[in-house]
Amino acid sequence: MSHVHVKYKEMGNDTGCFWPKPKKSKISNTIESINIKYTPEWDTLPTIILYDIFSYLPEKDRINASSTCHMWRQSLYHPKFWKDVTFQISSENIERAQYLRNTAAHIVNNAVVKFDSLSTACVNEFMLLLREFATNDNLNSLILEPSHCHLEIPQNILDIYTDFTSQVYQLLVEICRRRPLQHFSLGLNEELLQHMPKYLQLLAESRADKLQTLGLASVKDDPANYLISTCDPILFTPFRELKILSIDYDIVSDTFLESLKAAKKLERLVIHVHGIWNDHPGTTEHTWATFVDDHPNCTVRVSLIHAYDEIYDPEPHFLKKNMPLTHLKVLFCENVLFCENVNLHLIDYLSSNYSKTLTSIMWVDSLSNDNHYTWNLINPDRTNDHTETVPNPLIMLAWLCKKLEEITFERSY
Repeated sequence: MSHVHVKYKEMGNDTGCFWPKPKKSKISNTIESINIKYTPEWDTLPTIILYDIFSYLPEKDRINASSTCHMWRQSLYHPKFWKDVTFQISSENIERAQYLRNTAAHIVNNAVVKFDSLSTACVNEFMLLLREFATNDNLNSLILEPSHCHLEIPQNILDIYTDFTSQVYQLLVEICRRRPLQHFSLGLNEELLQHMPKYLQLLAESRADKLQTLGLASVKDDPANYLISTCDPILFTPFRELKILSIDYDIVSDTFLESLKAAKKLERLVIHVHGIWNDHPGTTEHTWATFVDDHPNCTVRVSLIHAYDEIYDPEPHFLKKNMPLTHLKVLFCENVLFCENVNLHLIDYLSSNYSKTLTSIMWVDSLSNDNHYTWNLINPDRTNDHTETVPNPLIMLAWLCKKLEEITFERSY
């Protein structure tokens, strides 16, 4: 009997093997073709993923990452990344200011504008920026910070001046009308504040219950010759959510304080004193006492700016004993601390009446070549009824005012 020996080879190792050769799966072929055709690229990431990635990056890293490609660059300009923007306009960075205006002015939520108000080029750029803000439906806050209290008009011709200031005014009106603002400040600019009643009317009509910060105080370009701010106090009544308000003393009166009665959240009232006209109604102790009852958490800050006459009064009419005064600034009121007793008594007045509230006093004045004018606070002529020298008023101020944190006395050119 013959024997047949069959040698089996491993399947697939020999082409002559009777075992069928395995076939490639159609599914695997499809997957491979997909991988080849749709290889992921960084520049094709969905925008929603890019926004999510960018949201984890600090601003500087986000800007650097946006340089990767066009797609990433476009993702940088999503409105969520431009909620808070400070626009700085100076002669050295006009091109950058223009770029930022074209990029962010129409989508920003909270805008701070710092600009050189004595440069015609910067003032022009500022007006172009306002035009962009006037079409922005996202604007929530506008804070202006000009370098000076005066705007340098492009040409010194009367009709050009009138036209330019009118354009700026109309743009600010449109901004106030277009969308309810939460914070609005005109940066102490004397010219822009001449239209205060109109701004208040429009802000009240849009949504008065949204406004929290209102900056309407000014600094005068010519302390000896300026227009007195006028405004009906009743225009402040609608702003019930107001927290911070700055205003010129020209407008402060008992009626004005009463108009703030509904603003229960008021935290800070800033008053600028430039001069007090003869018919100014002033305020009374009773109204200030009522104000404190209505606003127990509100503090008052008073700044005297070039107030040459008012500072000589040892008991100034603009200060009331019931006023919750926390900060006093005396700025360039012409050698106010001289060797007479008058203004040293003013410091005594602060110690006596604001010992529970005063936290800061700043006194900045110009230097004088006259040796008669000094800051000699230990004056031998200051004696009491027993002919004893009265102590240094600053020492008494620091001792009596328990919350006092800062005393600044400075002289400059």
